[in-house]
Amino acid sequence: MSWVDTYYSLDRWADITPPIVWPDTSWGTRDMWARSTAETVLLLRGQPHRWLANRHLAKRLLQAYDVYARRPLGKHTYIHLGDLRQQFLPVTVSYGPAEGDRTRALRRLARADDPDLLRPPHLETFHAGHLGEGLKALGHVVLDDNEIVANLWYAFREETHALDVVVFASTGDLVRLNHLMPDIDALVHGIKVRADDEDGWWAGVADDIPSDVEG
Repeated sequence: MSWVDTYYSLDRWADITPPIVWPDTSWGTRDMWARSTAETVLLLRGQPHRWLANRHLAKRLLQAYDVYARRPLGKHTYIHLGDLRQQFLPVTVSYGPAEGDRTRALRRLARADDPDLLRPPHLETFHAGHLGEGLKALGHVVLDDNEIVANLWYAFREETHALDVVVFASTGDLVRLNHLMPDIDALVHGIKVRADDEDGWWAGVADDIPSDVEG
């Protein structure tokens, strides 16, 4: 089956998909990955020499990795590194063979008719570069403790490789989710389905990068 490649800004996102991998390299240890990722994030933000900040960020990256390594929620999991003082927001990417009618499949994958939602979701057409046109849905659910949680879904059918792709994020901080929406949209724009034997962006296929997610 084909695979999903994601281009993203290294100062805004970290890939915590277990096992940790880097272009052509499997990291020897979790600590090595965390230190290198923290160093890259701070360097890109103009803070390359803050040793304590690097150590603190590396520790938090390890904690996030351990949480999602125990119970993976998708094929790939990314965490948003916007405000380093806040809890990292996970965004998952899943995919599988396309099945059934496209319109019905996308509505199902985007939870457009989910009876557990507080109200019908806000549903819109979303165009994501290489994935083409899909659906974006924002719905809310009430948990047992009466907390309202926002669930954000993106669903696409990639016709060339006959693959359905789903992106998901969930948080109880509704204001923060709205604030981070442009970065999540950009992450989705950076997704491309590739053939099994095809190299990805991180192998140097720079001319493939969507212009609206560069930088």
